[in-house]
Amino acid sequence: MTASVKDLHVVETVVLDIDGVLVLETSAGNPAGEEIIVLHEGLESRLEDLNVEVMFLTHRSRPEAGAILGAAGLGPRWLRRCLCANDIFASAVSSGQWLRLARHGMRKSLALPCLRKRFGVDPQNCLFIDDRIDNVIDMCGRGIGLGAVAPSAVDPAGVVTTFDFDEIAAIVNAPRARPAGESCEFPVLRLHPRKILVASHNRTGLVTRQAAWNGFNLARRAASVVRRGFRSRS
Repeated sequence: MTASVKDLHVVETVVLDIDGVLVLETSAGNPAGEEIIVLHEGLESRLEDLNVEVMFLTHRSRPEAGAILGAAGLGPRWLRRCLCANDIFASAVSSGQWLRLARHGMRKSLALPCLRKRFGVDPQNCLFIDDRIDNVIDMCGRGIGLGAVAPSAVDPAGVVTTFDFDEIAAIVNAPRARPAGESCEFPVLRLHPRKILVASHNRTGLVTRQAAWNGFNLARRAASVVRRGFRSRS
């Protein structure tokens, strides 16, 4: 018996983290220190070939995200599809999630109202990919239809662990059955690890420290200190 569309996770939008998924800030292969490296060749064409809407969701501030996407060969039109830390904060405020913001900080799931309102995206039809499983589980628990954890690591020899970008296309093109009764067993996938040696085509020479020095990030750090102080007293 063939499952109906309502019984399937049909991916219409792919929501990608940036750090650890598209790029990695590391000193691997660069004795001079840390820089942004691009984890996948031909990134723009690969994103276009997914044939679904692509969005980005990052804890980076907008200046940082713009610099990183630009270094990865993704111009202004891609930045317009990026929800940054600034947008997560604004979404939390406009949707009345002040208390959750104060208690837990800027969880990426706070951006879901903005994703719906600004871009008309249905979270149930999204595939969300992040290198942190806590982010993926949180997003799935708040309404994202399908989540995937991206492997991301650097070993002492400078070998980077990432994943094959073609695996995203395979997931998009293979709708999956929803769990029986939509139980708390959220549909979370683990992308298969792929090891790469940092080569010239991976390197961007970009160091994000300068872009990270902005008023929004300074305010975030101050709020984080205050939040930790309240937690230590409770």
